[in-house]
Amino acid sequence: MKVIGKDIGDAIEHLHAEVESRLRVEAERSLQFESGAEHVFSNIMWQQDKVVIRLHNGVPTHALPHIVGVALEHVRQRLERYPAIQRPAENDAVDGPIIRAALRELVFAPAANHALSALALDVEWEDEQRHQALKDLLRDYSEWEDDGGDGILVWALLVYARGAIEHPTELWRAIEEDCHAKLPDVAKLGTTVARAVTERGWTSPGACLESLIAVRKLLNLETVAPILDRRTG
Repeated sequence: MKVIGKDIGDAIEHLHAEVESRLRVEAERSLQFESGAEHVFSNIMWQQDKVVIRLHNGVPTHALPHIVGVALEHVRQRLERYPAIQRPAENDAVDGPIIRAALRELVFAPAANHALSALALDVEWEDEQRHQALKDLLRDYSEWEDDGGDGILVWALLVYARGAIEHPTELWRAIEEDCHAKLPDVAKLGTTVARAVTERGWTSPGACLESLIAVRKLLNLETVAPILDRRTG
């Protein structure tokens, strides 16, 4: 299987074929890969007649199967009517987009990784990149600390809760200790958020919905993050 001119082997070929077929039949769209994603490993654009998965040029070939697999799983999540976090109709918060993105990834990223776990894909490069990013964020933590309430929310979601759920244990331990020492309020809130998600899970549309609602309630984000249950409308 080739994406953006790179041969990534056949580990996710079956997944790709399934998602491509379902898109064509259920959503009347084609599937396309492009290079050029910035600041993220991949992003997904739903267009009128196609779904475009854009990939970062800097990802090494051996790391692409998992990154492409995660993107395909996110497409499948939408096909299977997993919930959607939406922009409020009016009066959006300044940090609304980043808070919604962090909330989305907190639940849907582990859901995608769970679905891919049986394939035993290489995630070492991704783990190293995320670990360095967490270290860099903690180095500059004072900027977030001065930001007040929304800064604490973003940190609790982006750094602590997601790290506690997804980061490899041997790498997470040092980040966890550093965060408790420098940002105890973030660590306390992030621990509560991570517990709420792990208790409810992410392996079905219903579980993801319950996790999103629980975190939204904990962080008082009802006006920032409207949630659509795609199963009921």
